[in-house]
Amino acid sequence: MLGTPVCDRPDLPWHGRGTNLDISGCRFSLYPMDSNFIPIILDALQKTDTSAVWSSSDVLSTVYRGKLNHVADAVRGLFVNAYSPGVHMALEGQFSKGCPGDVDADSYLSQSGTSPNISSTKEIHFPVLCKIALYPLGCENYIDSIAHVYRMAEHAGLQPSTIHYATRINGDVHAIFDYLEEACAYAQTTAAHYALTFTLSVNSPTQTPQTDVQ
Repeated sequence: MLGTPVCDRPDLPWHGRGTNLDISGCRFSLYPMDSNFIPIILDALQKTDTSAVWSSSDVLSTVYRGKLNHVADAVRGLFVNAYSPGVHMALEGQFSKGCPGDVDADSYLSQSGTSPNISSTKEIHFPVLCKIALYPLGCENYIDSIAHVYRMAEHAGLQPSTIHYATRINGDVHAIFDYLEEACAYAQTTAAHYALTFTLSVNSPTQTPQTDVQ
């Protein structure tokens, strides 16, 4: 059962805002740990098709807004296009839907059809380490939603493990992004507002278990 938002009081800064449109969003920052990080980022941006999402970048981060499948596709496309063997890279981000401070503007919802980056990225594979934290907001049974998303990772073969304040998973880059999209799709059916934070890491020099991905 979806919860009822309780954060639209007249005294709050975003009072009077909100949307009933099917807008999902992801705000993220990409960090290539390389002296040539600028060309890596610019090249990835050039290769990534963002025609199905509204996008904006500033000094801190980039945001994509639109339909969930198109938003997830654009973030996946950017990460895959930025990948370089041997270069340590991380991406910090947050998917969200249902924020009471949201607006009807700044989104592409008329786009349809196949997500545009699938064909250009589907043959590129590499192992990814990831941590996630799901926050279903405005619902009493939030812990059941979190547990369900954990079990979704088990069923996807992503070897989830609980760590302080998050869940850790690992797998092929496409398996990870498929799971993130599916977890968001589930979360939006159980909560009026959710946020899913995630960190992706590739080619980390840190010695750690769970680095072997089949």
